[in-house]
Formats: sequence, structure tokens, C-alpha cells
Amino acid sequence: MQLGKLQETVRELTEEGAAVLVISIDHPEDARRLAVDLSLTFPILSDPQMNVIRQYGMKGAGMEMADMGYVVIDRQGRIRERQIDRQFGEHVGTIVRALRQAKGPA
Repeated sequence: MQLGKLQETVRELTEEGAAVLVISIDHPEDARRLAVDLSLTFPILSDPQMNVIRQYGMKGAGMEMADMGYVVIDRQGRIRERQIDRQFGEHVGTIVRALRQAKGPA
């Protein structure tokens, strides 16, 4: 499961200055239960009407579901990277590179 893979890399992401969170179409109680069951240290935000999911372009084409993937947003609120990626937990290196680019030169 990708959330478990994300949990394995959350420290690396936060060391790059990221705030890690997940947005789900699940209802709040289901999201809380999932976070507890998987021992997640980052929040799962509930968006059953998919308002935020749509705003960030993560709604599945032709279906009332969210696509899996990630969005990197810089400190000014600009989207720096958006990827539909069902295996996002496997590609933390790509996410870290996007975070570094969003931060700019050291």
C-alpha cells in the first residue's frame, strides 16, 4: 500500500522542509481509522465532496474518485509539481527533487 511506503519516507521528506499530508475521499472516521491501522505519523484529510482534490487537479478522469499521486506546493502556494502516480510511494526520489527545486538555490 502506498501510504505505508509514504510513511517509510516521511522523515526524508520532512528533512527537506515538506509538510506531508494525504487528502482522501474517505469520511473522517474512516480516514482516522486508516491512519491508526497503518501507524501513520502524517494526517489524512477528509474531502468526500472532492473540493480540494478538484482544485489540485487530482480527480480521476470520468469517475467520482481521486487519482493517486502527489502535489508539491511551494511556500508561496504555487504548485511546483503535480503527478498522477499510483506508485508514488516508490518514487520518493522524484518527490525530493521536486521539493529541492521548489526551495531554489541553497
